[in-house]
Amino acid sequence: VAVARNVAADLAPLAIAAGYELSLDSAADRVDTIGDRAALERALTNLVQNAIQHGGRRGTITIHVGSATTIDVTDEGDGIPRDQRTRIFDPFYRLAPQDRGAGLGLNMVREIARLHGGHVSVLDGPRGGACFRLTLPPAPYAS
Repeated sequence: VAVARNVAADLAPLAIAAGYELSLDSAADRVDTIGDRAALERALTNLVQNAIQHGGRRGTITIHVGSATTIDVTDEGDGIPRDQRTRIFDPFYRLAPQDRGAGLGLNMVREIARLHGGHVSVLDGPRGGACFRLTLPPAPYAS
């Protein structure tokens, strides 16, 4: 939750300037996982920046921290076509040509998730658009 809070605070001005509302909610005050905080912030930052860039410049971008160590980033743009959902994580792959970036961001997110024992997937957002779900393993608790 703290990682999501930091990313939301850092990117809120950019999201607002691009025409979005930015929302953060969580199922709990704290959801524990083990990992490199800076790497996880980089992965989440990349997902939110993608939503800002590709979310249609309208609506709300939502960051939701789930109790099952998931973080969803949802926008209200056009979404990701089902036949492209695995390829968008390939290095240098883009759905559409862009003036900036190298097409490495989602690949980096996938690698950060993998190195933490998790994964990233893309789903349909609840109000259209895309929902990127970063799933991490829960922190082991001493018994």
